[in-house]
Amino acid sequence: MISITNPNKTTAISRRQFLRGGAGLALASLFGLSGNGASANTVRIIRHVQTNARKVCLTYDDLWSEYYALRIGREYYRRNIQLTFFPAGRAVLNNLERPNPGYENLYPRLRDMGHEFGCHLFTHRVIKDLSLQQLVDEEMVPTLYEMRRALGPSFHPVGLRPPYGQVTEALKQLSARYSIPLILWGLDSQDAICTKQNQDKRCECSAQANFDSYARIWGPTLPDGICGEQQCAEKCVDAILQNYESYLRPGTIILHHTIKTSFQAIQPTLNLLRAWNMQPVPLSELLRLAS
Repeated sequence: MISITNPNKTTAISRRQFLRGGAGLALASLFGLSGNGASANTVRIIRHVQTNARKVCLTYDDLWSEYYALRIGREYYRRNIQLTFFPAGRAVLNNLERPNPGYENLYPRLRDMGHEFGCHLFTHRVIKDLSLQQLVDEEMVPTLYEMRRALGPSFHPVGLRPPYGQVTEALKQLSARYSIPLILWGLDSQDAICTKQNQDKRCECSAQANFDSYARIWGPTLPDGICGEQQCAEKCVDAILQNYESYLRPGTIILHHTIKTSFQAIQPTLNLLRAWNMQPVPLSELLRLAS
């Protein structure tokens, strides 16, 4: 059973009742989401905010890796920086029901560090052919169910980010129905792309790569211009820095993933932000700055 609270009442329902037919309408009723708010035609896709403040938002998607999600959260917490995480609902479910030892209650722990959460839907599948009702019943309802199990019945996502940044009319309708802003990004770190390209742990070294810019200690290279695993990861960090230098602006929403490359990039990117006099803030704060 799960108890769901709104300002007027507390309702207890079973997970089966919650996820079966008509779940979207049931959820709307329970949380006061009547569907009579903004229409899909008025939903804006937010990639950045117009502001004179030199502030940006660091967001991290998926959270498939409990190990890196917690390590990333801790590293920023130690630096007094708050992140916005967009976990897939199934990742939340996995942590609730099958956490790795030492990673129990991951989401409350991240919340207690000051980080906040958006919604990344449930399955992380391609949504281009899904109807509004499918998005409600198969993606949004189960995601909110699991996130409220993890974070409490009053949890409301700070933003809605579709997998792969894929926006459809049905998704806009979903955003309007739940009164959750539709959030993409203005700067893609491309951490996941670089990782995928080098997932065999081999990559070609480049004499032009500016690894000295973040003070790494190099080991011997492999023959024929092939780098070792650590050097491949550092090539990815260098690529992330280049993306920052090309696309960073005040008010930018920045996309990362909870993977090794982005963990290794934390200090180099913070050094760059400091050099550019940019302060990282959570999404909720950045949205309030919109001029």
